Amino acid sequence: MLSVLAVKSASARPAPAKGRDCDRACLNGFVDQYTAAVAAHDPSKLPTTSNVRYSENNVEMPLGEGLWQTSDGWGSYKVYVDDPQAGEVGFLGVANEDGHLSCFAARLKVVDHKVSEIEVIAARPDNPGPRGAGPMTGGPENLQDKPLFSEDEPTDQRVSRDKLIQLASGYFDTIQLNTGKIYTTFDPDCQRMENGSITANNPNATNPVAKMGCQAQLETGLLKIVTRARDRRYVVDEQRQMVLVSTFFDHNGTVRKNQLVDGSVREIGPPFDRPFSFVILELFKIKDGKIRQIEAVLTSVPYYMPSPWVEYAKK
Repeated sequence: MLSVLAVKSASARPAPAKGRDCDRACLNGFVDQYTAAVAAHDPSKLPTTSNVRYSENNVEMPLGEGLWQTSDGWGSYKVYVDDPQAGEVGFLGVANEDGHLSCFAARLKVVDHKVSEIEVIAARPDNPGPRGAGPMTGGPENLQDKPLFSEDEPTDQRVSRDKLIQLASGYFDTIQLNTGKIYTTFDPDCQRMENGSITANNPNATNPVAKMGCQAQLETGLLKIVTRARDRRYVVDEQRQMVLVSTFFDHNGTVRKNQLVDGSVREIGPPFDRPFSFVILELFKIKDGKIRQIEAVLTSVPYYMPSPWVEYAKK
């Protein structure tokens, strides 16, 4: 079954660009131009192709709509994920809309020194997500610079581009299959943040599940509420050994009880007792071939909502 999932994941991978005419500094510069243009409410400040496409929270819309109209600037938190081979760059930050802060993630594609694609998620505080899930607390105000995300990994300690994708995809295979078997490799110190909340390896959590490490959580089989992890696409930063994954978690609403690997049973309540999906941009930092840090930005969307960035096969 895993091999089938791997094939489906691979089919959503963007083909690497043939040219590498925009290096890391160039890609980061386009992110900075984008954020400045949004803060100025002026798309003309960003060099774009004539057919540039823009989506916000999985809805494609004209450039200049959405956050472009409501932005009051940005927080200081910035993470860049550079993929010169594919001509793409990922970005994590904090968006400000009249003092309402949102965890923010984006993917930009650059062609001939112009931006051709902008895909963003703004996890606004009024939208359901991990921040409101039980006793967990957090939010964009908790996001602080992590040296891990700005470290170049020594050449002799890097794994290949394909291996980076395999490690990230294996994380989602583990969640989707939900048998307690692990299809990736975790560092013992792996920690996960979702919308600014530490949801794995959180020593200060009152929720015992959030205290557990990344691997220990998934070994319990507790995420049966995720019935699909689909449409995965990847931005791969080989120099810093990071992968930003665009994906969805589908929750079909039928899982009312979850029997864990140890035989215990957990009751499933709102919001997971009704169909809905999360659209996600999730960052993985790899060290020594193991997942060391995970940071996700996600927001809810209608159940099984298609991505404007995926070409689906016609039935």
